[in-house]
This record gives sequence, structure tokens and C-alpha cells, in this order.
Amino acid sequence: MKNQYYLLGHGTLTNRGCEALLRGISTIIRELQPDAEFLAPSSNREKDQEQLADPDKMGIRFIPAYRIPLYFRVWIRLQKTVPNLRRVWIPTPGIPKDVRQGLRDTTAGIMTGGDVLSLDYEVPSLIKFVGQAESYMADKHPLYLWAASVGPFESEPDLERYMRQHLAKYSGISVRETSSQDYLERLGLRNVKLVADPAFIMMPEPWDISAILPSELGEGILGFNVSPLIKSFRNNDSHVLEMENAVLDFFQDVIKRTDLSVVLIPHVDSIDGSERNSDFHYMQRLINRVALPSGTVAARIRLAPRDMNAVQVKYLISRCRFFVGARTHATIAAWSTHVPTVSIAYSVKAIGLNTDLFGDLRYVIRTPELSRIALWESLERMRAEEREIKALLEQRIPEWRQRARSAADHMISVC
Repeated sequence: MKNQYYLLGHGTLTNRGCEALLRGISTIIRELQPDAEFLAPSSNREKDQEQLADPDKMGIRFIPAYRIPLYFRVWIRLQKTVPNLRRVWIPTPGIPKDVRQGLRDTTAGIMTGGDVLSLDYEVPSLIKFVGQAESYMADKHPLYLWAASVGPFESEPDLERYMRQHLAKYSGISVRETSSQDYLERLGLRNVKLVADPAFIMMPEPWDISAILPSELGEGILGFNVSPLIKSFRNNDSHVLEMENAVLDFFQDVIKRTDLSVVLIPHVDSIDGSERNSDFHYMQRLINRVALPSGTVAARIRLAPRDMNAVQVKYLISRCRFFVGARTHATIAAWSTHVPTVSIAYSVKAIGLNTDLFGDLRYVIRTPELSRIALWESLERMRAEEREIKALLEQRIPEWRQRARSAADHMISVC
């Protein structure tokens, strides 16, 4: 019987980071189990299949995603107005019985998604994934948490106790930052293995990018990624505008004070064309506000297309001389191709990854501290330390790729 894995935490390839996880995990497991198959829930199977081009070759089969039940949507509304509700009742919206029937013969489940077991996307999102996991394990299936960023939940003691009990049921846990490992071990959890994000082993796919590059390349390309998600870190419209103006002013600084050109690179974008959580539409609105002559903008600043898949995005990023990015997997694409990178950190994962990779946060701008000066100083630091950064990445990335692969051995040994 073939080894068949169910990928919990997956829903669509809108986020190229989710695609990178899917590609990375399937590649790593198939190096050990060439016949392995992967069942990936999808809310748009046709588009997701087009995004991967040849999912059959990777052993990936998209299956229908299911709707969140009505009672859970009601609970989401209630807990906003009744804060103590979680102390009384935390629902676990599980996998529907008809879907679970099709999972009877799966070897194990893999909880992926990177940071879905955190508070970065608020409690309802966390509980949704907990519910999936609980119902899958209720059918006596082993479940493995793969290269996750977990917690912390200290701000919500009741929820922290709940999550400790939940995580104790997993057959194995692997995490992608030392901070997550330390936190889980403080909670008393064992069998926690430090690995690396599977996206580190995803290889870029060369393609003709000449049409999307600025006509004047000068000293090279500064890749830049910023997402609408960071707006949530400013508490009103005027503060959001202040942050966006800081980015626009930084672009002017780059154009006027260096010979670098800028390519804005979307990493999360709907595959059906909608604007919801779209890096492309957000950065398109920004580029339309750049206060430079139109000829200068056309020659020195470009917005990459929204229809690139993860391996194409990674190739474009690999051609940059420097990179500044908010999306975590965009920065992983840069690091793993030895591109000096500054992270615009909106969650614990960017902090943890930078700390493990560089030993400190000198290449991090925390989102609340994003400013014109912070961006410029970070670029200047990268330019001054370019050779040292590249040398460090050339040394460390092979180690991190090996750590990424070690998750498969760990999973097979415990599941």
C-alpha cells in the first residue's frame, strides 16, 4: 500500500508560501518514499492544479475543501461580544464525516501552514485548525506538526492550557525556530524537533523575466514586498497613510541616492483575480502614488505580475541584489538563494527565523517601527555588509536545507 498523507492546514495556493510548503514537503518525503501521495484540500482545485502545472508528478492530489459549519461562524461572532465565552466553550469544528471516510487509508496527517497554530491570525483561525486536527486524530490517525511556528499563547492563559493539551496528542512536533522549540518545552511538551522550513529546499524555476525588469538596471535590483496585512499594525487611517508614505519616500531615496532599480514582488495574491489580501493590488496602488516623473518610474520601478507561481517568484527574487520583504516565505526565497535581505516583521516567525539565522535582529524592521529612516538605514547596512551577508548565507543555507530534510526522518520514526 502506498504511503498517503493528508495535509491539514492547507486550503488554497493563494499564498505562494503555502505553495512553497506543499512543494517542499512533498519533495522531502518523496526523496525517502518515492511513491508517496499527498491529499491537499483546495477551495479552487482547477486553479490550484494550474498553479502547480503538474501536481501528479509530485504525487499531489487536490480534494475538495469543506465549509466551516454554521455553529462555528456563530461562535466567532459571539466571542467578540462575550470575551469570557472561551472559558466556557471552545468549539472544535472538525472534518465532516463524508470527508473523513475518504481519509481512512491515509498513513498520517501533516499539519502544515507554518504559523496556523499561533495567534497571528486571531483565535477563530487557530481554533479552526485545532478542530481539523482533533477530528483527524479521533479516527486513530497519527498527526505530525511539520516545521511550525507555534504560539506563544501566554497572553491567554486558558487558551495556553487548552493548546498544551491539544499539542500533547500529536505523534510528533517539529518547529522552524529555536524560540518555538523553547516555548513548547517550557509547556512540558516532549519530542519537539528543531528543523527548518521546507521552502528552503524548493528550487527556483528559471524563466524569461526581461519583460518585467526596469529598463535601467544600474547597480542591480532591490526587490521589495509589502502586504496589506501590515496595515493592521497601525491603529487608524492617518497612521496607515503615514506608513505608506514612508515606503513611498524610501522609493524616492533609492532612486535619487543610488543606482539601484526597484521591483515590487507580490507573494500573496488571489488565483481567481479578487483583490482580497492581494499584495499585487496593494503595491499597485502604492506605485501609482510615487512622486517621481513618469519616465523615471517606468525606467527604475516596476511591479511584477500577479500570476507567478512560487518557483517563478523565487527565481525573480534570486535575481535581485538586495531584498526587503514582509511576507515570510518571500524572505525565505531570498535567503535560500543568498540574497541579502531585510525582514519587515509582522509576526513572531520573522523574529525567530532572523535570530536563528543571523544571531540577532539587525536585518529586521518591526512593523510598528517601519519608517523612511528605518528602511534607508537597513538598505545602507545591507550595502555595507553585502559580502559578509552572502558569505554567511552560502555557509548556513546548506545546513538549513539538511535540517529541513530531517523533518521527514522524524515524522516517519514517530508516525
